[in-house]
This record gives sequence, C-alpha cells and structure tokens, in this order.
Amino acid sequence: MSRPNRSPRSSRGAGRTTGASAHATVVHGWIPAADRWIAVDVHEPSEPSRGAAVVLAAPPGRERVTMTRTVVHTARALAAAGWRVVRFDWSGTGQSPSLEDTCDARLWAEDLRVVRDWAGADQPVRGVAFSVAGAYMAADEDSGWSERLLLAPVSGKQWLRHQSALRRMAGKDLPPRVTEGTELMDLQLSAEGAAAVKAVPGPEQDAARCIRVLTEDATGPLPLDVHPRVATVPSGLTDTVVAALGEHAPTRGAQAHDAATPRPARTITLDVRGTDVRLTRTTCGVAERPAIITEPVERSPEAPGLALVSPGSDVMEAAGGLWLRTALLASSRGAVCLLAERTDTGELVDASLTRDSNPYARHTVAESREIVTQLAALTDGPLTAAGICLGAWGLVAAAPELPAEVTRRLTLQVVNNVAWQREPWRYWRQGLRSGPLAPRLPGEDSPTPVPQDAQGGSTPTSRSLARTLVSRVGTVGRTVVRGTRARAHDASPRVNSLAATVGIIDVPRPALRRLARIPGLTVKAVFGPADAAHCGVTAAHQDARSALVLLEPLDHSVFATASRDTLCRYVVDEVSTPVPAGR
Repeated sequence: MSRPNRSPRSSRGAGRTTGASAHATVVHGWIPAADRWIAVDVHEPSEPSRGAAVVLAAPPGRERVTMTRTVVHTARALAAAGWRVVRFDWSGTGQSPSLEDTCDARLWAEDLRVVRDWAGADQPVRGVAFSVAGAYMAADEDSGWSERLLLAPVSGKQWLRHQSALRRMAGKDLPPRVTEGTELMDLQLSAEGAAAVKAVPGPEQDAARCIRVLTEDATGPLPLDVHPRVATVPSGLTDTVVAALGEHAPTRGAQAHDAATPRPARTITLDVRGTDVRLTRTTCGVAERPAIITEPVERSPEAPGLALVSPGSDVMEAAGGLWLRTALLASSRGAVCLLAERTDTGELVDASLTRDSNPYARHTVAESREIVTQLAALTDGPLTAAGICLGAWGLVAAAPELPAEVTRRLTLQVVNNVAWQREPWRYWRQGLRSGPLAPRLPGEDSPTPVPQDAQGGSTPTSRSLARTLVSRVGTVGRTVVRGTRARAHDASPRVNSLAATVGIIDVPRPALRRLARIPGLTVKAVFGPADAAHCGVTAAHQDARSALVLLEPLDHSVFATASRDTLCRYVVDEVSTPVPAGR
C-alpha cells in the first residue's frame, strides 16, 4: 500500500502540540513497518534527559478512546521525569493509515517490535502497557526490553471475549454484525486476526524477564470499559508508573542528549487504489491543534475539499480509523482533506482535568470554524465539511460565523446531530450535565444530593424518599418533553421554531431554515433509522440547498462495521460528485 518516504518535507512546528498548555514538545508522524506505516506520538523529555526511551502501549479498539486521557497524562509525566516516550496506533486502527475496515491483527505483535526497535535506536527500552497491550508486550521474547510494566493486563482471549460481549450489548439500534471475522465496538477484525489475538497468553509477573504487574491497589481502577464522559484518570497512576520506572533508571543528565535521535516522518506517500496520495502532519487554528492533510500528489488548484470533525470524546481519529480511511479514499478521487484534534481531546487534554469537560461549548464552535476556513485556504474548489454528533453540532453552530466567500462553496454533512435548538449550549445543561432528564449509565446512581440526618449520615427513609422523588420527577419530565416533541414534529413551521427556541433539542427543520439564510450554504442533515425516528424526520428536500437524508444501516455513534462502511461510501461519493453549474 505504501512507499516509504525517508526524506520527509520539513515543517517547523508542524505536528507539535504547543497550544493549550506548556507541556514538553510532542512530535507526531509515522514510522515504516514493512509495506505499511505506523502512527507514533513522541513526547520529548524535559531536560535534563535520562537518554532513554519508554514505549507506551495503549489497548486498541474502543478502549483506546476511554483510555486517551489516562495514556496522555502518563506520557506527559514520564516525559517530565526525563524519559523519551513513544506512543503508537496499532496497524489498521487510529491514525495508522489503512484502506480496509477489516483489521488484520496478526500484524500487532510485529507492530510492537517495530516501535520498540525504532524508539530504542539499538538500545534496550522500557515498556508500559495497558490491558491487552500488556499481553502483547509480555509475549515478546526478544531481549530488547530492559523493563516492562503491565497495568490491568488480560489475555488476548479474555479481551476479545469481553469486547465482543460489549458489541452484543450495545443495543438494538446497531445494525447486525458483519458475519465475516469478529466485530467489536468500532473495530472489525479479520478471522485470521481474531485467531491471532486469541492466541496471545495472559501475562504473569516474571522477574527474570523484567516483567512487573502493577495492580489496581497501586494505580487505581483504569477507565477501560466506561463511557468516555466518566473516564477519569486514576489519581495514583502517574506517580506510581514514574516511581516504578525510576527504580532502575539512568540518572538524569548522566547521558548526553543524542541529537541523532530518530524522528518520525511527517509526510508520507501511499498508493491508494492507483493514486499517489500524500499525508502530511500539520496544525490547525490559533492553538496549533494537531492535524492531518491528505491530498493527491498531483491535484488541481480547484480540487474539492473535505473537512472531517470527530464526534463526542473521540480523538481526531476514532478507534476504527473511519475518518482517515474516508479522507484517503476521497483523496484518491482528487480531494484535499483535513482532520484536526479538538481542545480537550487527543493530544490537547487539559492537564488540570482528570475527566472530559463539557464539549458543547464555545471552543468546539470556534474550532469547527477554524477547520473549515483552513480547508478553504488549501483549495479553490467546492468544500464539504462532515461531522458526527458533536462534530455535526459544532459545524452547524459555526456556520453563521463563516465568511460568505466560504459558505458560497460549502456543503455541510450534518450526521446524527440531535442538538438543533437555537441556543445549543442548552443541550449540555438539559441533556447531559445533571438533573432528572440526564441519561444514566448502567449502574450509575442519580447525582441528586441525598438528605442527611442530624449526625451527617443519610437515613434509609430519606434515601428511599429521594430515589422515589427523583424517579417520579424524571418520569414526568421525560413524558412532558417527549409529548412536546411529538406535537412539535406535527406542528406548523412557526410552532416548530418556537419549540426549537425554548430548548426542544431535536427539531432540525427550523434550524435548516435558519441555515438556508446563509449565502450559498448547502446543508444535508444525515440520519440513521433510530435518529430519524427520534427526531421525527423522513427523507425530503427542504429547499434547493437543504435536505434530510436517511442512511441505512447507520447507528448514532457509527460503532458498527456496516455503519462505517455506509457513511464512508456516502461521504466519498458526495465529495467526488460534480457540483451542478450555477452553484
């Protein structure tokens, strides 16, 4: 698929996280592994350096998303302690480019060795691994590891069984599983790849092989199988990892800093279905958010442009590599594409926060505007911006702030947005933050304070009464809101506009009419079956420049393999379709 490009174009500052915080430099890029590329993130050590490297291995799949904050915090702490830290994405996942949705996990054992050898530059390296990544690290019999710390390690069979069960329990709204291979949440493994994962044994502590297992008593419970909204960083984890590696570490400053330390390529070229496509690490916006540009090596100045915005708490690229694969395929048809991190996701997680902050905020709007305007500067052709859920909300909220010369050639693909009201910040307050209308995770207690007795403890009677009141209020509140939604869906445009204004969160038609007033802007509101039923919409053209589109199969968070294939084909076809004359 690829041709190694060992002399990448230099870009001062490109691929570095210098905004949002004053952390040590992080360099993003790719390293070669046979005929493919592996995405790496390198945290350079603060001085004085130890002159030694640590490979930090996160688990693949959906655990990569819930573990992002924990892994980044750990990498920063190790870099501050003088280590050069290398993180990576397993082949077929994240920002390691792949054209297929099916992942060949047989490559993962080799991935770890390639990253270790590259990071160590022929010197032994330390390793820190989470979950199933710990099993892969322990299974490597090579002597290239001088020390290995494993956190919450599980065998490949245990991990595969558990992740497969999560996919089964994900809900009736997900399309049926793909029958070939093994489908997990946001990740499809080939049959051969799944068999290779099953064969990875469960790791055990082994002093002779320098393998040490850190228990939850020392680190705190890891956020492996939780909703990203509650994926907190264990309070004792970073200190424990830094101290454990420091026991047998080189003294800081004892080894001179090696100026010849390898650097990842920031520009690579892939053969994508017969077209040479260039991938470049760059930055986006005033905060210099990490970003990726994909484009044909030979392209027209009026090539179509595509900006892609990730959903919810996901980093720039979801665990299954959906947006990067979409960008590569679109670029093979002549488009220039741009992906970028958002504040408080991926590389820009706030060091002062141990859990995700409210993303339905001003910074998401500003960053959605930045990615569209930067894309407009890359090409003179027609523009498309696609976002899922939160990403879709950000694009809708940012559209009125875009220059007219941009909106005249812009089409928004608004995928599974459920926050259509005039004052979008109400979505967070009403739907996600607190109160009886807030959705609950399985087993999660209500956040409503419980009355206490005179001694400061809560009595059984007060706890029972509080739970009853919360349940009754929540039931009544949800019934009223749902009834109002149903009436608004069948009402006149004026009533619909009023419903959207006062905070009914799922009425898209008034928002489409408001967006239609923006000069030249085209908007396509894309829904899967469940979201269409929830929002009461059917496929229709609102006017010449706005439409409601139904895609099937498509689940809300695009977890399912069939959903990812559907959305990828739709976006690529939309971008490569000729724009009608007179647009």
